[in-house]
Amino acid sequence: MMKKLLYTTSLLVLLFAQVGCSDFLEQQPGSQISIGEQLATREGMLEAVAGMYSRMESTLRLEQYTVYADLQGGNLKFSPDASGSNQGELSIPELVQQLYNFNDTALQSEMESFYDNSYAAISAANLLLEYIDTVTYLSAIERDAIAAEALSVRALMHFALLQVYAQDSNYPEANMPGIVYKTETLQEALAYAPRLGLQETYTAITADLEQALSLFPDAPVLEGPAYSYFRAMSAEALLARVYLAQGAWENAYTHATQVIATSGVILTPKESYLESWEEPLQPVSEILLELSVSVDADGAIGGSRAAQYGYSSANTYADYVASQDLLDLYAPEDIRGALFVVKELATLENEQLVDRPYYFTGKFQGNPGNPILRLSEQYLIAAEAAYQLNNTDAALSNLNAIRERAGLQALVQTENLEEELFLERRRELAFENQLFFDLKRTGMDVNRNDGCLSITCSLDYPANFFVLPIPQSNINLNANLIQNEGY
Repeated sequence: MMKKLLYTTSLLVLLFAQVGCSDFLEQQPGSQISIGEQLATREGMLEAVAGMYSRMESTLRLEQYTVYADLQGGNLKFSPDASGSNQGELSIPELVQQLYNFNDTALQSEMESFYDNSYAAISAANLLLEYIDTVTYLSAIERDAIAAEALSVRALMHFALLQVYAQDSNYPEANMPGIVYKTETLQEALAYAPRLGLQETYTAITADLEQALSLFPDAPVLEGPAYSYFRAMSAEALLARVYLAQGAWENAYTHATQVIATSGVILTPKESYLESWEEPLQPVSEILLELSVSVDADGAIGGSRAAQYGYSSANTYADYVASQDLLDLYAPEDIRGALFVVKELATLENEQLVDRPYYFTGKFQGNPGNPILRLSEQYLIAAEAAYQLNNTDAALSNLNAIRERAGLQALVQTENLEEELFLERRRELAFENQLFFDLKRTGMDVNRNDGCLSITCSLDYPANFFVLPIPQSNINLNANLIQNEGY
């Protein structure tokens, strides 16, 4: 039996699988009646909520996006072709060739589907927010709960777009653009909205999350595993992440420590850390938000991150494995160094096939869900924010909670503490789509060594290519949408 879906109901056919959000945007006003009819019942509303999550899950699972930060940052290299005339050859997967070489183009962006689907998920959230106050079949608490979840989804998807398409606060140029922040579904003016400024975008994201926190009820209203949809603790964890990215250290520290203290979730113990990741039926025990794999009415799995990281057999395995750059960061006593499936694979060297070891992450074998937020990150957010606030005791305390759980000795010296904070994030959050965004927000260079096949293995910060081009198709539709510099 696979992991539970977002809600343990019999709603197997989702609203937005039938009529996509982009279709809603293209409909004439008269056709909006069907939307009203769909949302006229409790069942229809819950289908729409599940559809919103389904949109978000499928978007955040896109290969180009889910490997992006680890691939660009240097945590990944590629496995050899398993069979055929190219057996043993190493090559860049087709879907990320431009991204990996830092030469993505606006006309044929490999992230165009991510851009479009992100705004489709945002439109799904906006649709709920526009209708939720008009329904009478839900209690006030239920309406608030659904509104809070929709606000949280809207914030998460805008933040994901911001990380990919906008430079960070430390970029040398002032008044950097953020992204278009969509708050309504069927508003003509919004279709041609300009990008907000970077800080304006952060303000909009945090405002959505702060409003969501004011609406979440004390107990969940909707059925299903608590980790499968937004609740107050996961919304606050996301808020801490956003404040960290913004460099709002006090807010980041406050919200991260609040999650640690009040979520009721504890760090996965050292004794069960490895097996917790390898458990096929449950998420890692410290999870705050995980998007479960999608399953259709016939029980067929729609996809999981094993598509990028899994190993099934000598002839069936994924394209992405750990680079030695990452592996070298794990000390012999670090238990995370054992969180790999190590396989000898035939590799072409000097026109001969030679068996070489490849390290597939143990985090995403079988059919895993997609972990979006977990407690370890909150400790690392609190540690980094405390360091920036000159509270070294709190920085060491939070950092050492993660180090000691991994089997490492506690740090007692503050020398090179900033570097240690960065390295601990790289070790703990490997394969969770964080590294490149961490490099960008801290103003660090990209240095990819082991297994690098790119024409650009290193990238000095700052550079235009720390962000991607907005797809040209969207520029063509919106004359107010300014392209990123360098594209």
